[in-house]
Amino acid sequence: MFFVFYLGEYYRLKPIGLNMVDTIIMGGLVYTMNPKKSVIEDGALAIDKGSIVDIGKNAQISAKYEADRVIDASGKAVLPGFVNIHTHLPSIFVRGVYGVVREGLYQVLFPVKEYLKPEHCYTLGLASCLEALVSGNTTIQETYNYLDYFARAAEETGIRADLGEQIAEADYQAIKDGVYKYIPEQAEEMIGRATSLKKKWDGKADGRISVSWAPLAPDMCTPWVYEEVLKHHKPGEKISTHVEQSIREVEQVKKLYDKTSVEHLSDMGVLGPDLIGAHCIFNTDSDLLKMQSSGASVLHCSRPYLLGGATAPLARWLEMGLKVGLGTDNVFHNMWETMRAAVYMARILEMQGEPGSPSYYEVLELATIKGARVLGLQDKVGSLEPGKKADIQLIDLKQPNILPTADITSSLVLYGSTMNVDTVMVEGKILKQDGKMANMDTVRVLDDAQAITMEIWESLFNARPELRELVKG
Repeated sequence: MFFVFYLGEYYRLKPIGLNMVDTIIMGGLVYTMNPKKSVIEDGALAIDKGSIVDIGKNAQISAKYEADRVIDASGKAVLPGFVNIHTHLPSIFVRGVYGVVREGLYQVLFPVKEYLKPEHCYTLGLASCLEALVSGNTTIQETYNYLDYFARAAEETGIRADLGEQIAEADYQAIKDGVYKYIPEQAEEMIGRATSLKKKWDGKADGRISVSWAPLAPDMCTPWVYEEVLKHHKPGEKISTHVEQSIREVEQVKKLYDKTSVEHLSDMGVLGPDLIGAHCIFNTDSDLLKMQSSGASVLHCSRPYLLGGATAPLARWLEMGLKVGLGTDNVFHNMWETMRAAVYMARILEMQGEPGSPSYYEVLELATIKGARVLGLQDKVGSLEPGKKADIQLIDLKQPNILPTADITSSLVLYGSTMNVDTVMVEGKILKQDGKMANMDTVRVLDDAQAITMEIWESLFNARPELRELVKG
């Protein structure tokens, strides 16, 4: 490397025959997740202006490029950042309750929203984006409330986020007792927030933030809500809605419309290639065929299903050719645990006569490129290929939960964890390095989120003491 001193400043000279790039990652085990399923030993990537410009063997890249920053990835796997296609990140404040209360969704998770203030979603957003990034999630699709505040947190933390303001018409308080009381004014307010979010944030943060639509579920919204969403929706924009996620939903939709949720969505004109349906635990065979023929996608959130004692037919979905990706849903936004839960669930159902479990490589695909396809982001993220964004994680293999092993891929899926995530970057910007977050006061962020969490729960328990006892049980 050569420098020239001129008029008080040093200038770097471009080596003859070499192309200058911002960053080279060299010497790693590179999982490209490309169509050829290439895994490159002693591989390297050249990154410039936030995008991957070249990938290949270390010797090939070193012979073509010189970089301002070189990252030694020896002893590490290089993977695309995880594409987490279904999150409710600000809901991390329900830890200690959700999962403890077996019927937590309707009994606690919905009622507690009355005590969630808009500004809480900024502070909880910082803490939850921190959790997502620490464990290797570089892209999320987030559906929750007050996402204008959450969007600020996403912008500041550097995560890539597709956001959808949840729209619900059912009364969150009445639903605890099994009563569906619909409040059109509530849905109108949420639709207003959704359209404002679209105008303010779509395409912002240098394109890292996009905005979709998120009517909550067919039991929580009457048809006019979906009709309003369709009026605003443009082709290619995703509509994320919960689909047959609970017996209560199935029964309510059957009672109101004498249909399954999928049939109801189809008849309203919502079912189609832009629909991504969360959970789909209680789909009928006919429902799955309708989703397949429509081009709709499935958001598979395996870990909370197992926690609640439920399963979902992942292998059957894949055999049918449905678009499927993985999401962490509520509480714990760790894709490593989600991948494992997907394997466990598929194995359980395989013993019951369902199709064979996906391979470990296929599970990695669900967490990366297949998730990107569900969100329509496959041309930007989800694999390591020239022209794509440099959303990358470096996984430390020299840890006792990985080595020794006869096969790295299966060990990543079965035993990998946040402790292995050494480096995380989004568009070439390092957000985590050497196992520590860069440019974020982790202790302060978590302390602020804990204070808000205690404030929310005390407000709920003071108003409804019986819930305090429910949680203790």
